[in-house]
Amino acid sequence: MLIRFITFGENPAVVIGRERDLFASHGLQVETTITRNSTEQMRGLSVGTYDLASTAFDNVMAWSGREGADIHAVARASQRMSLPVYVRPEVHEWDDLRGRLLAVDAVDTAYALVLRRILQAHGLDLNRGDYRLDGVGATKARFESMKSGKTFAGILNPPWDKQAEDAGLRRMADYREVLPDYPGGVFAVTTRWAASHRADLVGFLKCLIEAVGWGNDPANRAAALQLLRDAQGLDEPTAAKELGSLPATTALDLPGLQVPLDLRVSFDMTPGKGTNLSAYYDPQYHAEAAC
Repeated sequence: MLIRFITFGENPAVVIGRERDLFASHGLQVETTITRNSTEQMRGLSVGTYDLASTAFDNVMAWSGREGADIHAVARASQRMSLPVYVRPEVHEWDDLRGRLLAVDAVDTAYALVLRRILQAHGLDLNRGDYRLDGVGATKARFESMKSGKTFAGILNPPWDKQAEDAGLRRMADYREVLPDYPGGVFAVTTRWAASHRADLVGFLKCLIEAVGWGNDPANRAAALQLLRDAQGLDEPTAAKELGSLPATTALDLPGLQVPLDLRVSFDMTPGKGTNLSAYYDPQYHAEAAC
């Protein structure tokens, strides 16, 4: 069975599952697509171009029911996000961003809201017109927009943070100063696909649980690092960061998932299915896989 998987970057648990033939042992083949932006990802998931996504939970809330498909988070994809804010060299203090254009993926989802909350803590308010947002796309596009001088700040996830520093951009802040419990990414599916492919989804999650357990075992650290280096052409420090992003458990972090929901509500952007967190996740498949 082919599972069409769309993600912003290679997920180390999926890489481990693929390279150690865990998916193959369950009769699964995982085909990975790297998305250009969250709109492409979530629309593709909604219409059935893709079966499974690794994404921010905020994207699940924003897109569930938006284009006719209910979307649920089913497992944890990463332990914590790395969401540093970078600025161009001419920006020395927060007031230097007034009137500037800032780079985000999409203006109404996920890290755009995190960026707004960080700026809000430093006296800058989008609704007051202190700055503008440009939805340029995923991290690579944000980096290129900032490097070119079109935009002046944005959240740049690894490995683009290192390239940003090499290009003269400067790290200004981190999400943890205002949102310390913001959760890592999730695996998400449509209700329709999950119901019609239950055995495949449970099999995928079984492999995920095994891959995370193997990758987190200190006895396997050297082998896991080598596996990630060989599979993705990574250097040692980057492979170590990838390995370090594995979640301690693949079970959903429900208190953490509440954080982006509360953030969305605070900006008067309550998602379409309301404020009940349970509308946006479904634990039954992971529970079955963990048995």
